[in-house]
Amino acid sequence: MDSEIAVLIGNGEACELISGGGIGTSPGSVTVELEVTRECPLVSVVSMIAPSPDWFVGVAGLSLLDEGGWVEQIVLELRPYDAGTDSGDTYTSADEPTEDPEAIHRIEVEPFLIDGVVPGMGTFTFSRLGE
Repeated sequence: MDSEIAVLIGNGEACELISGGGIGTSPGSVTVELEVTRECPLVSVVSMIAPSPDWFVGVAGLSLLDEGGWVEQIVLELRPYDAGTDSGDTYTSADEPTEDPEAIHRIEVEPFLIDGVVPGMGTFTFSRLGE
């Protein structure tokens, strides 16, 4: 993914790649400070659900600029997604690359479906720190 983002940066379609490290054992948290500008007000964040075939949580193209001003805080409830590149359907599935990769999609079945609901898997919180 880093190389794909590097290409986007080179093409002027993205501004910066920032890595925040991982969360060891759940529950946990990671804090990352980043600077956004009026030229680059959008953020996309992805975090792997581990161990898993190709599951993740994330947000794409979230604007931190609202009606000309910076958002003070946004809290997003995270739902699981499947990248469509591995056919495993459990956390411990063997590596099984999908022959024809599928489109990224929300996972709304087991092992995440609990009593008919897929509960949130955590949050991303974006908070303004400075002027």
